[in-house]
This record gives sequence, structure tokens and C-alpha cells, in this order.
Amino acid sequence: MRVLTGLDAITPLPNVTVAVGNFDGLHLGHQAILTRVITRARETRGTAAVLTFDPHPALVFAPHRKLKLLSSFETKCRLVEAFGIHALYCVAFNPAFIEQTPAQFAKDVLVRQIGCAAVAVGRSFRFGKDRAGGVTDLICLGKELGFDVLVQEPLFMEGEVISSSRIRGAIWEGDVQLAARMMGRDYAVEGEVIHGDGMGGTLGYPTANIELPKTLIPKSGIYAVRACISNAPGHGDSQWSGASTTRDGIAYIGTRPTFCEGATRLEVHLFDHTEPIYGAQLHITFTGKIREDERFDDVDALKRQMKLDEERARRLLAETRPYQSSAIDTSPA
Repeated sequence: MRVLTGLDAITPLPNVTVAVGNFDGLHLGHQAILTRVITRARETRGTAAVLTFDPHPALVFAPHRKLKLLSSFETKCRLVEAFGIHALYCVAFNPAFIEQTPAQFAKDVLVRQIGCAAVAVGRSFRFGKDRAGGVTDLICLGKELGFDVLVQEPLFMEGEVISSSRIRGAIWEGDVQLAARMMGRDYAVEGEVIHGDGMGGTLGYPTANIELPKTLIPKSGIYAVRACISNAPGHGDSQWSGASTTRDGIAYIGTRPTFCEGATRLEVHLFDHTEPIYGAQLHITFTGKIREDERFDDVDALKRQMKLDEERARRLLAETRPYQSSAIDTSPA
């Protein structure tokens, strides 16, 4: 897949059908839009493309919300490519871009820069200055400028529309299984293994301490996870030199209230794994929540609970295959 960053980098491609949107998390609703793009591109022997924006508009219009995204730009690219898209255009969401009217966006970006033959969007799509343009406006502009518009109706799950904001809410509440059903795959985060204080080892459960990702992490608690370990070349203290491998495990997210700690941590105990992996990257997929984070009266009580947590996590992982309802391969390269 070609990744073209910035309007100036966009080069003409044949007979482009382009999906336009943020596509944070690339959930089932987004995937339905991309499916229509790929189908149209195959029918016309053209190019299937995605136009997305960086930073996310919400980070520009409402920075006070401190929005945590579901996927980094790199992860979004990997997901889009795995879906079968030929080209991804990433446009800077800056003041100059924001000031475009709907007509300017259609003429200058969709037609002049991309040269699109068709545009695919969701029913709630808005564009142009002050979000003035909607699907009806895009259809009218398409008739005027010579491109077709493919409109994807929203998808529902459990009576509500599937959306990135709803998925964020589920993850924030720790309902990673609902999030997985809406995304079509288990929710995942990635981070580098950094040095911790060794507390997990003293409790009999050595953990890989993960540098907190910029993407959203689930609510504090204990989770059954699968972790793909990949080498991180260039880290001088890395002891990990093997190829990528996946281990079942259990993750802790929280502030360690039993030890009066304050900062949120993400720690992963990998079952049946003893090699040090400092400097490696962990791709952590969340299978299910085991329990809430809590404070214990003493270390022995905590250790007894940790044993029960491990047993429950092993059962859950043994009974649950990685959730995958689409053709997307989410494993890191």
C-alpha cells in the first residue's frame, strides 16, 4: 500500500474510489465502507484508496477533552493495508485545511488532488468549514464535478450504532469483549518493555512493565491477554533477540493501591515465559476482564488473589480464540 502524507505528496492514480474519514479503530462500520470501496475498485479496475486526517479533528477542535485514540497512525495504516486498500492519503488537519468550504474541499482535494471517480462515506459524514457539508451536499457536488458518492448506512449492535466513541466508552469501562464485537477483533495496545521496580518478581509473578501508549488503555483492573513479543533493534539494553512470538498472559492496569502507589501502570505477566525482554515491543490484545483493581490488607492476601486471577485467565484464554470477524490481520509485522 502506498502511504502519501500531505496534499503535495498526492500523485495521480487510475480511477480512484476513495473512502473519507478518520477511521479511528477501523471498526465494523468503517470496514463496511472500505468493503464498498474495494468492490467498486474491482468492478472498475481502479484504485481503492482511503483519505484520512492527522491529527484527529477532535484533538484540534476540543483539545481540553484530551481524547485518547483507539489506534495510532501506524496501526491504522497496518489495518487499512491488511484490508486490501491500495493507497492511503493522510492530510494535515491544520488551520488552512479547516477553513475550506465544502465546495473547496470537493473541488481542490477530491477532484484536483486525488482525481476521484467515486467517494465512499458514512451516513453521518460532515465536511468543510464548521462541518457545514453533509452527505446530501456531497452528492450534489459529485453530480456537478463528476464523481459518484457511495453512502454506507450505520451498523447497529445491541440496539445502538457502532461508533468509535461508543467503543472508547466500552474500553474505558473495561468491557473489552463488547469493544471486540464492535471492532471485529480484540482490542490491542502496543508499548515498549521498560525497567520496573521488580515488585512482581518478589510476589512470584514477574511482569513486563510497559511504557504507557498514547492510545486508550482499558479501565483499571486485571485482564486476560495475549501478547506478541517482537524484537526492538537499537535498544542497547535489550536481551531479547528471538523472532516474534505470542504468549498468553495476564495484564494489570492500575495504581497498585496495596502498595500506596500513585501513577497508573500497565504490567503484563506472561505465562510460562522466563526470558528477559527489556526493549522489546509488546502487542497486547485484551480477551476479557478478570476483576477490578482493589486494595488488599496484606501481601499474602494479594498473592492468593493473584493465583486465582491466573487460574481464571488461563481458563478464559483456553476457551476463547482470538476474536476475528473480518479479514484483517492485526498482528504486527
